[in-house]
Amino acid sequence: MEVATVHVKGPTAATRRFVRHFAEMLLVMMLGMCVLGGAFGALHLLVFGTGFAQAWRDQVGLAVLAMAFNMTVPMVLWMRYRGHSWERGGEMAVAMTLPLIPLLALYFADVTPARGVLGGQMMLMVPAMLAVMLYRKDEYSAPHSTHKRFRLA
Repeated sequence: MEVATVHVKGPTAATRRFVRHFAEMLLVMMLGMCVLGGAFGALHLLVFGTGFAQAWRDQVGLAVLAMAFNMTVPMVLWMRYRGHSWERGGEMAVAMTLPLIPLLALYFADVTPARGVLGGQMMLMVPAMLAVMLYRKDEYSAPHSTHKRFRLA
């Protein structure tokens, strides 16, 4: 009787870096959604006299754009902090904002309710972000030390 030995390797360093980058971006997006969402809610209360929940019923387009802003801007700034170029940040911002076009079109055509727009936005942003990361897998799997240093200019 022969015995075969199978060596199962764990994830590579590049895979761990890719997953870490993805997790960092999700965390920063969620923090932005909470912090900037609170600021948006306060601003909406001052301007319109109603809170954020009412914005989803009354100004769906404004609320969806605010949510995209609240999640995208902190993520792009985090990418810059980690050394990624403005081009990569812009690419990621477009990927996360682009799904809003068909969602808003469906809403304004009375095909989907306001709640469907928010749900769809959350469901499509993350896969769109992951698709861009997979397209640029070499960059998002590389050590952060290989990227240029953080510059706002």
